[in-house]
Amino acid sequence: NIKSEPLLLLIKQFIQDEALMEQFRRAPAAAQLHHAYLGGLLEHTLNVLELALLVIPRYPRVSLDLVLAGTFLHDIGKTAELTYDTSFGYTDSGQLVGHITLAAVWIQEKAKQAEAETGQPIPKELLAMLQHVVLSHHGSHEFGSPKLPAFPEAIAVHYLDNIDAKLHLYLREIDADPDEQSHWTQFQRSLDTRIYKVRLQDAADNKK
Repeated sequence: NIKSEPLLLLIKQFIQDEALMEQFRRAPAAAQLHHAYLGGLLEHTLNVLELALLVIPRYPRVSLDLVLAGTFLHDIGKTAELTYDTSFGYTDSGQLVGHITLAAVWIQEKAKQAEAETGQPIPKELLAMLQHVVLSHHGSHEFGSPKLPAFPEAIAVHYLDNIDAKLHLYLREIDADPDEQSHWTQFQRSLDTRIYKVRLQDAADNKK
């Protein structure tokens, strides 16, 4: 779905990196929070890509190409940030640098590779905007973003990412709660709330 030739050339550099793509298929999306299981990173990324394809076409002034490229790459640094062969944790580079910065650096490196192989330059402004989407996708300094979203595509990736992450957490905690009699889960520290477990279908059934 990406029509921008410079972005396609860059994305192909990532896709053609077989070792990276194998890690991308296996890695969790987190050590503890959303999609924290093998294959979770790929599942989360595909979910956000599908959300982007549904939402962004409603906003013709927003670049779908940039949103899709940013979505594909927003968490790719987690392949090097997390350990997941035996137990989930963080690598040294994950703790010292983090997945956001790792991805931004990789974008620069892959762009140079693409330019060297094809002889086609990738516009510096486009590259900087893609890096910004990645650097700002957590949405605030408090949650680890070194930059705040500065243009529509960046804020779009932040919210689309957050939709999938938060819905996964809410549904997971509903399914995992052991008290089948209560309409509420225990207090969830990661969400700072208890979750109301009754689904609309359940509420309708209770009225019969």
